[in-house]
Amino acid sequence: MMGVVLWSDQQVGKAVIWCEDQGKLAYVTGDQAEINTELELQAGDLVSFSLRMQSKLRFAENLTVVEENSYQGLNETLKSSVDRPSAKAEPIRDEGAEIIPFRAKAPQPRSVQPLVALAGA
Repeated sequence: MMGVVLWSDQQVGKAVIWCEDQGKLAYVTGDQAEINTELELQAGDLVSFSLRMQSKLRFAENLTVVEENSYQGLNETLKSSVDRPSAKAEPIRDEGAEIIPFRAKAPQPRSVQPLVALAGA
C-alpha cells in the first residue's frame, strides 16, 4: 500500500500515515520504530508499506520511502480545511417531528370464490 506520512517523531521512531485507500490511519510503532529511525521518515514523505491489523488498528510494516517531501505541508492543509467553516453550511433548524408509530394491522379475511364460478362468468 502507498501512503503519506502525516506526522513522525524521529527520536522514538513513531509515525502516522494517511493510506491511499482512505481507510483508517496506519501507525508505525513497536518493532518498526527502530527501522523508522533509520529511514528518517518526515511529514510529507510518500511511502510504500504493508499493513498489519491488530485490535482494530492498522500498523505499517516493511516501510520504504518512495519520494521524500512529495506532499510537504499536507498535514497543515488538512488541519486548515477542518478549522475553517464551510461557506455552504447552513444551521440545522429543529422544528420538531411527528413520529407515527407503526402498528401491524390485523389480517383481513379474504373472500375466495371457487374457480368454477369465475370460469362461468
